[in-house]
Amino acid sequence: MKYMISPYISIQQKNEMADQDEDPLVLKNLAVNFDYLMYKINDHISNLSEKTFDAVNAKQDFVNGEYLQKQLDLEKEINEIDLILSKCNELELDFMKLDQLYSFVEDFKSRLNSLEDGFKEISK
Repeated sequence: MKYMISPYISIQQKNEMADQDEDPLVLKNLAVNFDYLMYKINDHISNLSEKTFDAVNAKQDFVNGEYLQKQLDLEKEINEIDLILSKCNELELDFMKLDQLYSFVEDFKSRLNSLEDGFKEISK
């Protein structure tokens, strides 16, 4: 496409026409816009990566803190269980003592009955 250049056309218009002749599909602008778009995409991905990394670290810190707290609570629960077990052992000993006492009482009753029977025979 040839343009008629009149002597009355400005230098800027001449440059624009020369640029259009060199790049009629405006590929230079398209390339610049594409490069800018790629830069923005990379920047956005970097921001998302940083936010994801921060979120994962925060969650990891929370989990570690919660785990530590559960371990501390676990120690407390173990102490409570030990206390309950010692009370259960004391109760078991008390029941064993009562069982032994019951055996003594039964033996005493049988001896007492035997003495009463012997006393009744002597009294006759």
